[in-house]
Amino acid sequence: MKRKWFTIIVAVLAIACLSAVFIKVQASPPSDTRVIVERTHQTYIAPMCFEKAETTNNLTEATYALAKELGYKPESSCTENALKPQTERLITVIAQKVNLAKSKWDW
Repeated sequence: MKRKWFTIIVAVLAIACLSAVFIKVQASPPSDTRVIVERTHQTYIAPMCFEKAETTNNLTEATYALAKELGYKPESSCTENALKPQTERLITVIAQKVNLAKSKWDW
């Protein structure tokens, strides 16, 4: 009887692990993703888009969550695309959540 339960548990765990490799989920940028806030224009900028952005000297670093909370808008389509949710494998998202892998938004 114990062997039967052990086999069932191992089979369920194996199926769960294998499905995590194949299942795709929608991943969004974490709330603590760094962005540059342009206070004069009330926009935020993804770091990789900064060189092409139109800015004043009224800049600060903030989190994506704070920029959204303040009601700031993306400075350009570059920033919108950089912070757009993407489809990833479930195992990848789990690895990012436990800091075993870097996400697209680790800049």
